[in-house]
Amino acid sequence: MKKNVILAVAMGATALSAVAQSSQLKTAGNWEFYGRAHISFDQLNDGNKYDRMNLSSNSSRVGFRGDKSFGDLKGIWQIESEVLFTKTSDSSNAVTIPALPVTGTTPTTTATSINAPQDDKNRLATRDTFAGIEGSFGQVKVGKFDTPMKVAREAANLFGDQLGDMRNITRTGAKFDERPNNIIQYQSPDMMGIRVALAYSPHEAATAVTSSAGVETKNAMTSMSATYNGGDFSAALAQENYQANAKDGDRDATRLALSYKVMSDLKLVGFYQKANYMKTATDDQGSKITGFGAEYQIIPNHTVLRAHVMDRSANKVGMDTKMTAVGIDRIINKELRFYANYATVSNGTAAAVTPWTEGRSTNVAGSTGKDSKGLSLGMRYDF
Repeated sequence: MKKNVILAVAMGATALSAVAQSSQLKTAGNWEFYGRAHISFDQLNDGNKYDRMNLSSNSSRVGFRGDKSFGDLKGIWQIESEVLFTKTSDSSNAVTIPALPVTGTTPTTTATSINAPQDDKNRLATRDTFAGIEGSFGQVKVGKFDTPMKVAREAANLFGDQLGDMRNITRTGAKFDERPNNIIQYQSPDMMGIRVALAYSPHEAATAVTSSAGVETKNAMTSMSATYNGGDFSAALAQENYQANAKDGDRDATRLALSYKVMSDLKLVGFYQKANYMKTATDDQGSKITGFGAEYQIIPNHTVLRAHVMDRSANKVGMDTKMTAVGIDRIINKELRFYANYATVSNGTAAAVTPWTEGRSTNVAGSTGKDSKGLSLGMRYDF
């Protein structure tokens, strides 16, 4: 009896080993599961009637990525999804269900609104997702991911996905921090610190559209950048263009971002963007944006102080905005940090910009002509 038990255990172990070996063959190559939990507790004030506390999930994510070598070529892939740690549905996706009339009564016009499941969060592949190849020639990838224009801001990005994120200013009016569909991108290899990237999206929807009259719907996007990273100095120059039938209209912009480490514990950053966008024949959403900031390590890799000012000079009267943000980080290690931020936006008479809209699940509209401000306590945990 004892021999039979030992034999059965041995046979089971052999079977499990075979399954494990089979599974290992299917996942040959390098791959990893990764993620980020970024949550903050915020006091937000629109300068008018709104002054409330909010809990926000800030571009939190989970993903899988990997690569495998094939001689001189390497296959690369990534599937990344946004995760809302604070909720599972969004009232902005509410749907209205008409009320049914009761027999023998006058039909009612009362309707009921319910929240539909979130369309762009808590679902698979909602963030940078792609497949491609790379080698000595550089990298080519296809999918949905940040454009070279969007990535170019990183040199001057001090408050990414936090209260005071620079995108609250750079995306106002014309949008140039996007993740379009159907992108094919080439990125050059590192050439003494210089990289060039060129991205093209031929159409926004799953299929290019032509009308019954044979008229082409022109909504292609072109984005390109040149970046330099060399020791204490980093720079990025980018240009992006959307055709006339794009969702947000015909628009183009040029962007420059710089950073320079003056000392081992002090970094200065600068930013410039010029955007052209006629939303309608009389609605000019073009603007010029200038910004500067600094990052000072009070205690290196332990306590960091950050601040920046972003100034948007709009072509349209009353649409000027200025955002100021200051924050302090307590870094536990490279995976875990806590922070406190304060940010304010000064609005022109026709502007309603806030410092909390971009990269965060809080979605409170600003009040036209009123200055907005917020205080945020956050945690970012990368795993």
